Amino acid sequence: TVLQVRRVLSFGGTPVILEDIWLPAVPFKGLTADRLANYQGPMYALFETEFNVRMVRADEKIRAVAAMGIQATLLKVKRNTPLLSVERIAYTYQNEPIELRRGYYRTDTHYYHNAMN
Repeated sequence: TVLQVRRVLSFGGTPVILEDIWLPAVPFKGLTADRLANYQGPMYALFETEFNVRMVRADEKIRAVAAMGIQATLLKVKRNTPLLSVERIAYTYQNEPIELRRGYYRTDTHYYHNAMN
C-alpha cells in the first residue's frame, strides 16, 4: 500500500511548485492530509520526528517539460508553458528507497535550487 500526497507550494501568492509524492504506507502509518497541512516546517523533519524515517540521500533526474492539463491548472500557467520536471527517489540509511517525488517547477518567476547537506 502506498500513500500519495499532492501539494502546491506558493510564494508571494503565486503557485510555483506542484509535487506528487509517493510513500510506503507502513512506515508512515497515521500520516494524514491534516497532519501535513498543520505541520510548520520541512516535510523531511516531520518524517524524522513523527515517523522515525530518515532520508539521507536522493537521486534526481531533471528535464524540461511543457505544462499540460492539471499542471497548467494548478500552477496557473498556460498550457505548454515551460516547466522544470524533477523526479527524486530518496533513500534511508539502509539504502532503502522510501520516497518517490515528482515535482513541476515554474521557472518564469523562480529558479530551482537544491542544497542537500
